[in-house]
Amino acid sequence: MTEFESPLAFLLSTPYASRYPRKLIEGFPHVAHRIAALWDDKDKLGEYFTELMVSNRPNRRGFPPEVGAEIVYLSMAYDLHGPVRPTAQAAPEATTSPREDAWDHERAVTELERLDIPVTMAQFVRALEAGDQPLCSLFLHAGFDVDSRDARQWTPLMIACFHGREALALELIRLGASVDAQDADGYTPLHWASVNGYQKVGEVLVRRQAEVNAVSKAGITPLLQAAARGHLGVVRLLIERKAKLNLAATDGSTALLKAVANGHWEIVNTLLDAGASTQATMKNGTTLVDIAARSKDERIRERIAIAARMEARGDAPIQRDEPPPLTGTIY
Repeated sequence: MTEFESPLAFLLSTPYASRYPRKLIEGFPHVAHRIAALWDDKDKLGEYFTELMVSNRPNRRGFPPEVGAEIVYLSMAYDLHGPVRPTAQAAPEATTSPREDAWDHERAVTELERLDIPVTMAQFVRALEAGDQPLCSLFLHAGFDVDSRDARQWTPLMIACFHGREALALELIRLGASVDAQDADGYTPLHWASVNGYQKVGEVLVRRQAEVNAVSKAGITPLLQAAARGHLGVVRLLIERKAKLNLAATDGSTALLKAVANGHWEIVNTLLDAGASTQATMKNGTTLVDIAARSKDERIRERIAIAARMEARGDAPIQRDEPPPLTGTIY
């Protein structure tokens, strides 16, 4: 039997493909067939999972640890993926009762204990960092809020964005995570996706109306972070989404100033073409033009010098507070 002939082959087209139960299918095919046969019957499948995971029969030898783990993840996959037959999908969704909620909570806690994973925020954070969706689902069912906070005041979505976990970010947003939550320093999920250059995660956030001009307590925007780190794809994404190019942080720096200071030629070019101003001055009195004049990149020195002269004459297309609509996609 190949994995595509398996009664559980449909899992290969879900987010749980990486958890495909190969050991279970190879060693206990009758169990896999039974799970597949009950997949559309929530009550019976729930009872069967319970029987498999918490057996009271003294003569049952039990499963090897790796197979037991696959059964646990199959149970979690069912909780999120649900039935797969059209008739089952078309059925009206029943309202979850408090009793069912309590059962989900109890089962999640039990499964975490079986996996020898403490039910703590620190362990939840580890699962988020690893992008382990089934395990994160367990923590959420075990009582952690979708916008719970760690010691840094980071939410699960912030952690997923910082580590570039696109699928997990999508799932958290689907469950109601705030796309504009701020941590202790005022940074949002989009800040953390931008600083590490995770363009696809950034796209997920802006499609969900995340604030592209969110400002941290230090006055830093996602655009400034992406420009400072040299993440051209994220810079282009934010420009397309009408990010304000000339917002200055509390130290006086702008996205263009940071790009110049760090020698990111393509970003300097992109920002100037989009309407970034060369008129930025740091708190210590150093100007963007001063920094550019000391750049090791001749292209940056020349481009900023020309742009500054054009701006002084009023010939540069500088973006104002309400920028005109961009024509076309900047890619």
